[in-house]
Amino acid sequence: MTRNIYVPGETECSFMLNNLVQGESDGEYRLKLEWGQGKVHIFPQTVRITVKELTQKPTIKVPQLTAGKKAKISCKVPEDCMKPSADIVWTGIEPDEIRPEASGVPGREEHYSIMTFHPEPEHHNTKLTCTVIFQKSIRTESTVILEVRYAPKILNSSRCLVWGDELTCMCVSSGVPLSQIYWPILDGINKYYSTASAENTISISNISISGIRNINTTVECVSKNLIGTAKMQIQVQSHAEKSKVSWSLSTPWIFFILSAVVNVIFTCCLTVVLRRREKLKKPKDDNHIYMTSMAREESMYETIKMSSERS
Repeated sequence: MTRNIYVPGETECSFMLNNLVQGESDGEYRLKLEWGQGKVHIFPQTVRITVKELTQKPTIKVPQLTAGKKAKISCKVPEDCMKPSADIVWTGIEPDEIRPEASGVPGREEHYSIMTFHPEPEHHNTKLTCTVIFQKSIRTESTVILEVRYAPKILNSSRCLVWGDELTCMCVSSGVPLSQIYWPILDGINKYYSTASAENTISISNISISGIRNINTTVECVSKNLIGTAKMQIQVQSHAEKSKVSWSLSTPWIFFILSAVVNVIFTCCLTVVLRRREKLKKPKDDNHIYMTSMAREESMYETIKMSSERS
């Protein structure tokens, strides 16, 4: 417990309890006034204190982060926890340095943990957590998602294909803020469109130009945002290269078509066999019955005749 000494001229005094333990520090408290030589006065009024579970969370302050530039992120202990004996732990990224700091008047300082690191593009959308631990068992934490700005980078998935006199290209770029893609070969022609990924970091631009002659072996793609510019000479694949790609991609369809044809032939054959069986089982008309009956009578007659001759 911290005692606040009464100052002449003031009409109020207060006291502050530190390092309270839930379930153990509950009870009634009162003020005791001491002055002079051994003079004491205990106020009869009491106050009932109940220690509840900690619900306040630490405060994380993140500056604007740019890849390659040093940054400091602070985590402040909850405001009601003055002069605490607490441990502050960072998780999510590997810091360059961590140091404690305090500010404010003595006895009511605000305690911080300052983490220093150099952001990189891979830190974008990373979760950073600050955990404050009191008395080695009481924990409270806050989490933020980092947004790191970085210059565009054109990815190797970018492609260009030429088929006859038609050129088709796709340029894929990563950057924060989202980058804009330009094609110097267009020379003002707006035959392209762009889309962005769900993370708002990937730009995709497609172009298709017909009637083009004397196509170069490479096509330049330019990507820009507020941080910087990136350029790439995309290799143009010829008609033959595209044919190989198309054949490899269409092979599953060939097997599918062949399988379908075989199934159709099998179904037709099965239908013909079943129809023939039905025709054999079903008599055509009454003559058929009569002829069968006559044939049976003739057979019986021949049998009786042959028996009589033997006898």
